[in-house]
Amino acid sequence: MKTVLLLFLVFLSVEAVQATHLIGGYIQATPISGSSLTYRISAVLYLDEVTGKTAANQMDAIQICLGDGATVTAYRASRIGNNTQMASIDSYTLIHTYTGPGTYTLTTSITNRSSVNKTIPQANDLPLTLSTTFTSNTPTVNQTPTAGYPATGFRIGVNSKAVLLLKVTDVEGDSLTYGLAKPLTTLSSSQSCTGQAVSSYQYPNDATRRGTFKLNSRTGELVWDAPVEVGLYSVALIINEYRNSVLISQTTQEITLFVDDLPGTPGVTPPYEPAIQGLAGGLLTATASYSDTDFQLTTFPSPVDDRLQVVVQTSDLTSPTVEMTDINGRIMHKLVFNRAARQHEQVIGMGSLTPGIYILRVSLGERSISRKIMKR
Repeated sequence: MKTVLLLFLVFLSVEAVQATHLIGGYIQATPISGSSLTYRISAVLYLDEVTGKTAANQMDAIQICLGDGATVTAYRASRIGNNTQMASIDSYTLIHTYTGPGTYTLTTSITNRSSVNKTIPQANDLPLTLSTTFTSNTPTVNQTPTAGYPATGFRIGVNSKAVLLLKVTDVEGDSLTYGLAKPLTTLSSSQSCTGQAVSSYQYPNDATRRGTFKLNSRTGELVWDAPVEVGLYSVALIINEYRNSVLISQTTQEITLFVDDLPGTPGVTPPYEPAIQGLAGGLLTATASYSDTDFQLTTFPSPVDDRLQVVVQTSDLTSPTVEMTDINGRIMHKLVFNRAARQHEQVIGMGSLTPGIYILRVSLGERSISRKIMKR
C-alpha cells in the first residue's frame, strides 16, 4: 500500500512539473476617448492558480507587438480569480498611439505551454501565441470584442457532454461570428511578432477519434460530446467582428480545457465526426473589396478538391494580380499576369493543400475582389 501511495505521489509531482501556468487568453484594443489613433492594448491571460501559481506570481510583464514595428512591455494591471478559483484572469496593458489610420495586428508570444497537452505534441516547445487584427480606418472608433471563458470554469467531466457558452460581448453592438481554429505559436524569439498555426494540432475529439466537437458560428456555443480521456486539451477560436457588413476586427482566443473524472452519470458518446475548421467570415485586409460590372471574378468548383478554375474579366485591358492565402495570411500562391487582356484564366492546383478555408484575392490597381475558397 505504501508503495502504491508513493508511486501516486511521484506521478502527481511529475504532472505538476510538466504543467505550467498558461491556460489561454486573447488581446483587445480599446480606443482612448478624444483620440482616434490612441489605444489601450490589453492582453488578457488565463493563468493556472493551482499547479502554476508560483509561475503566475512571477509573471508581472509581457511583450506585445503592436503591428507598426513597435514591441512594447505591458505590465500586469489586474489579477482576478474566476468563480472556481482554479484560474485567474490577468490583464496586461499599455497605451499606444499610431501615426495614422490603418490595419494593425497585435501579437504576444509566451513560452512554456504544458507538455502534457493531448492536442499539441511537444507543446512545451511551442510558445502560446495570441493575435488580434483590427482596423482603425473606420468612420467611428471601435473597441474589439471582449472575449469570455466558460462560466463553469475550465474543468469538465470525462464521458459527459460539455456545453460551453463563451460569453463574447461587443460594446458597440457590432455583429460577431465564430469559427474553430488551430492554436497559434512562433518558431523562435526572432519571429515573436508573427504567429502561425500549430501544424501538429488536433481538435480534442480528433485526438481520441471519439465523439463530436462543434462550435455554433452565430452564438459561440461550443459542444464537446463527449471527452473520453482525462487530460489537458487546447481550443482556439476565431472571433470576427462586422460593422455594416464589413469585417473590422479578428481575434484569436485560446483556452485550455481540463478533463477530469468528475461526479455525474456518464453519457453515451456519439459516433466520431471530424471537427470542422474554418472562419465564419473572411480574412481581414486593409484593402476594400469591389465587385462591379467592369471587374468580375468567377471561381469553380466549390468546394474544391484538386484544381480551382479562376476567371478574371474586366472591361478594359488589364494585368491583375491573383493571390491565395491561408487563414493566417500566409501566401500559398501568387501570380501577376504580364499580358494585358480583358479576360484572364488560371488553374490553381490545391491537391497538396490541407483541407480548410483559403482566401483568394484578385487585385487591380487600388481595387480588389476577395473570395473564400473551401478546400475539401
